[in-house]
Amino acid sequence: MDGVSVASGIAGLITLALQVSGAIAIYVTSIKDRAKNIEELHNELLLLSEVLSRLRDFLTSERAKGRAFDTNSVLQKAISDCRDRIERIGEKLKPLEGGPISRAIDKLKWPFEQREVNYLIDNLRRYGQTFHFAVTVEGCDLLARTSEDAAKGLQEMLEVSRKITELSAQMGLSNEEAAKRAAQIQEIIALIPMLTSTALDVTELTHAARMAELREQERRTTDILDWLAPVSWLHKHRDLQLRRSEGTGVWFLQHRDFLAWVQADTVEHDLLCVGGPGAGKSILCSLIVDHLRSTFKDPNVAVAYYYYDYSDQQSQNPINLARAVLRQLSMNGNSVPSAVAEFYQRTRNDVKDQTWFHDLLSIIRRVAATYTQSFVIIDALDEADIKSQHAGLFEVLDALRDSGRAKILATARSHVLNNTMRFNNPVMVDIIANSHDIRLFLARTIEERPDMADVLDSKLKEQILETLSQKANGMFLLPAMQIRTILDQVTKADVRRSLTHLSSNLTEAFQSTIRRITSLPAARKDLAFKALMWISHARRPLRATELQQAMAMRLDDDDLDLDNVASVRTIVDCCCGLVQVDSESSIIRLVHHSLEEYLREHDHGLFDDASRAITKICLKFLALDYAKQLPFKNRHNFHEALDLLPFLEYAATEWGFHASNVPIAEFRHQATAVLNDSLALIAIARIRDRHSFDFRKWKEKAWHWAYSGGAGISIVATFGLADLLEILVNENKQNLCLDARDVYGSTPLHEAAMQGHDRVAEILIGHGAQLLDRNYGSATPLYLAVAYGRLSTVKFLLGFDHAQVNTPGPRGLTPLHKATEQGNVDIVTMLLQAGAVVATQDNFGMTALHLAARRGYLSLVRLLGVAGRAVGVQDKDGLCALDHAATGGYTAIVRYLLENGGNMWHKGHEAWTPLHRACRGGHTDIVSLFLEHDADVFAADRKGNIPLHLAVRSGNMSTVRALLDHDPQLKREQLFARDRKGSTPRLVAFFTAHYDMHKYLRAEEWALLGTEPSDANILTNAIERGDLEAVRVHLTNNPDGLNQCDENGQPPLHVSLQENQRDIVNFLLESGASIESVGFHGWRPLHIAASLGNLELVEVCLQHGADVKSRTRTRQTPMHKAASSRSASVVRRLIEAGADPNDRNDRGMTALHVAAHQNDIQIVRLLVNEHGMDVLAKDFMKLTAATWAERSGHLEVLAFLRREAKKVKSAARVVADRQEDTLPSSTFGLQMMHLPDTSIEDDIEEIEIEGEMDALLVSTEVSA
Repeated sequence: MDGVSVASGIAGLITLALQVSGAIAIYVTSIKDRAKNIEELHNELLLLSEVLSRLRDFLTSERAKGRAFDTNSVLQKAISDCRDRIERIGEKLKPLEGGPISRAIDKLKWPFEQREVNYLIDNLRRYGQTFHFAVTVEGCDLLARTSEDAAKGLQEMLEVSRKITELSAQMGLSNEEAAKRAAQIQEIIALIPMLTSTALDVTELTHAARMAELREQERRTTDILDWLAPVSWLHKHRDLQLRRSEGTGVWFLQHRDFLAWVQADTVEHDLLCVGGPGAGKSILCSLIVDHLRSTFKDPNVAVAYYYYDYSDQQSQNPINLARAVLRQLSMNGNSVPSAVAEFYQRTRNDVKDQTWFHDLLSIIRRVAATYTQSFVIIDALDEADIKSQHAGLFEVLDALRDSGRAKILATARSHVLNNTMRFNNPVMVDIIANSHDIRLFLARTIEERPDMADVLDSKLKEQILETLSQKANGMFLLPAMQIRTILDQVTKADVRRSLTHLSSNLTEAFQSTIRRITSLPAARKDLAFKALMWISHARRPLRATELQQAMAMRLDDDDLDLDNVASVRTIVDCCCGLVQVDSESSIIRLVHHSLEEYLREHDHGLFDDASRAITKICLKFLALDYAKQLPFKNRHNFHEALDLLPFLEYAATEWGFHASNVPIAEFRHQATAVLNDSLALIAIARIRDRHSFDFRKWKEKAWHWAYSGGAGISIVATFGLADLLEILVNENKQNLCLDARDVYGSTPLHEAAMQGHDRVAEILIGHGAQLLDRNYGSATPLYLAVAYGRLSTVKFLLGFDHAQVNTPGPRGLTPLHKATEQGNVDIVTMLLQAGAVVATQDNFGMTALHLAARRGYLSLVRLLGVAGRAVGVQDKDGLCALDHAATGGYTAIVRYLLENGGNMWHKGHEAWTPLHRACRGGHTDIVSLFLEHDADVFAADRKGNIPLHLAVRSGNMSTVRALLDHDPQLKREQLFARDRKGSTPRLVAFFTAHYDMHKYLRAEEWALLGTEPSDANILTNAIERGDLEAVRVHLTNNPDGLNQCDENGQPPLHVSLQENQRDIVNFLLESGASIESVGFHGWRPLHIAASLGNLELVEVCLQHGADVKSRTRTRQTPMHKAASSRSASVVRRLIEAGADPNDRNDRGMTALHVAAHQNDIQIVRLLVNEHGMDVLAKDFMKLTAATWAERSGHLEVLAFLRREAKKVKSAARVVADRQEDTLPSSTFGLQMMHLPDTSIEDDIEEIEIEGEMDALLVSTEVSA
């Protein structure tokens, strides 16, 4: 190892020392009683950083040039050991999870005892002495040796120093320098044994670091999954599992149609399970999910489910369906898919509108495509709001089907199935409660009532089972209700009588149960009917505690009387089997959707005033003094307070929806009292926005909004309460405020437009609300109406100021851009009729036609193409709509644009034609279409790539064949075309590890040249066939061929590694093949194994002595190859073998730069967290790893690197602030330490790494 490589490792150690010293600096001023003790350690780290800086500079100077360091040298071990010890200090100083250090500074505890600090300081001084000793030619040479050799040399040097000291004393001369020298050598000698013992601890330390990384990864995975869909959304499956009787449903799992659906190799049809109410479809779904999961344990097979629920239609929209399914698709591995992580980083704070939904569908397509097979189970389509969710449901299913591997099973009642449901060749299976299953269910229910053992003898029990199963009429629900009535009897005679008076259908069963409730004592009857009212009319499922508090509140009470709260058991018992509590979610619900339909729709007169009663109770809660105290609480205390009064959440978010069904006179005074109370208003806002990601900013804006005089109007506008709005307007005519801005900057008109409340919008505009007002996101009311698909509201608003139709909003998008982005044909048509300009460009220079082409909306492309002349308009990257269509692979759109003025020869800023883009994406149909239109196959981009070069990079063989077979006259010139680096398409195939394509192109070249494989290629062909015997025979006859290169410059060992022919690899090595044989472009066997990310092959190479420091012609080490292989295990193994991740290639790139460019967060974290790589290090083009991540659009990697860079800079600032006070005058100034500048030049030319990394062309797909 050379001095420059050692210096690179020191740079990371300097960064680490500064970070830890910065963390210690906080304690200096915070822990007064230990300040001196803490400051000593702080100063020692600063001094060590300074000495390391001098050593780094020395090792890169001319004086140290040419020096080689043993892999196990004292200096290398000292650097490694020093890093480990400083990391230990840093680990102990880490703050508790949950907040920054500043928030807990008054609670900080210094984690070290005095004796520990003394020990740490002594060790750090030893390292400092060692590193200072190495800043000389003599000392450097000595410490470059192994421990044993260095110890001998140091002992000899120590003896010399002692003799000099004795002679100086005898001569009466000063011996101070010699004494210092001797002391320094003694410190180093004392350190050497410690280095040996520390080496034994490396495995333990590495394991601890890995465990910490795993914990961090698990935390981040949980954060992302919970953001996608709270785990509570999946609780219903667990509840159904618990209710399922063992042994039921087996008949379905053995049904021929189900078996055919499961076992089919292709996705030939969807399976629809159709049954009447109460047939047990949901329970059956839970069984199907569990069966599939137990059958397919392969991580490449996914099983996802979604249960529609009649009581939760408000939240069960297509967006949340997509989120729930994607969460489950993302749960099969140890970490979430990178596409999901990037999507989270990019959009976690975005509004979840239709545009976000379409982006979500795109991510589902990408993730679903990673599975060899996926099963998606959708239950109870009849319980979904079909009118509002129908289209979105099938958009999600179509996104899943796009992978070509998704099998769909759905359950529903027959009446909801119609021709508009886009199922794929559906096969229907009738679901009727099986008699055997009913008996199992009833037997289990009886077993759960041991108190009935004396009443039900075996004969009577059999009579119950037989009677109920025969009269079930194909339902589980009916006998489930009947058995409850039977088990309430007290004698055998009562049981027999009840068996003769069984209900024959569900309506009769419900009516019978209602009569039983009516006959209860008054208090219990009232409690039951109140519970049934709340559960059946609530807008979302209520948790048991919410229901208890809602029922306990009385309108004439000043506060909630907790003594008035009924127990959950009492509520359930009083309802006589009509309600149940889910064990996982604690939600209390009706036993079935059929009961909800009965309670809502039948003319039984039970709950005629439900909306009024619920509205008034909600407003009563919002007026409580307890609620008005919430705005003053910190985040933690606020959540605790809300836990104590959970119904407040429902009251704040749902009261207005109930009020919309109640005459205004019934609740006017209650509502205006709340809406004119600023504290009540901010409490409502606090509850509604409780998950705001930046509470401090929210607080300032919310208080201003609540006291603006228009907050009440804003809330009323959100709910669409027009009559109440008119009252508030009339009451506040003198000081009418219609521009009160909530925390998002939205006015009441924004809220009305977003929610689609036309009458409210009309009232607001009539009293002066401004149509062109923009919220903090630059959106006008019209823009929001478009964004949320409010067709009637868009039409209404367009009847006013026409200037709004072309007013730009977020990112320069006009309403037309937004409607196009969402694929909304009706709104696009309406906007065009209102005068929307098609050629208007957003901040990225994109027109609506660009967006339509980019998202694949053919109907909109046609509509916009007719309406405006925007086909040739270029965005800021010089791209036209045709470029985006070709990039996305939308053949029909490409054809349309070509026929309507699209320029096939146009080039963007990177000089790619549309044909280049289609080739890079591997879109064979589009490539063929361009070729039919005589596209130029020799058009070269700025790197000299013709389309064939990019087709090779795509890895799509059919695309390559399409280019070569289109015109045989052009084949030769394409095959031998060279880019600016001199690479032909075949060489690019080799560099990008598309070895099958490399062989194909090689064969095509041979065919054109009329040559046969030479003798040099006979062995290569045998290896490629995997013919070990032929290899053995050939080498027996031609022993010199063992290390000879074939026509491609590849030795046999290289070819066998590329082909992953392990038996041949072992045979060649046993036969004496050189593990350091040099192949094409200077690659060695370890480079190939590392580039494949194949740990087993890497291990074979290392066992045979492969050099981890070997370099290709462009100075790529095996570590560079591993960093682009997406194999963290290979990276770790190479480092353990002595590879230095700080090694640079001829572009100045380290392994961290490469991993950041390749979007491998796992390797990036490993290199930074475990090996202390400098996140601020720049390559020769002045690009940091973060810059590479940013330019490549890898947002998760970028966020991580920016956080790490911030830590380094913060530590550096602490050092700078304390430099004069903490450093003795005799020490070297920290001005010698130059932290890298992280500024980024705007126009940095794109770089390609040895032709192996994909071109950085994400700039052509700028996110809208």
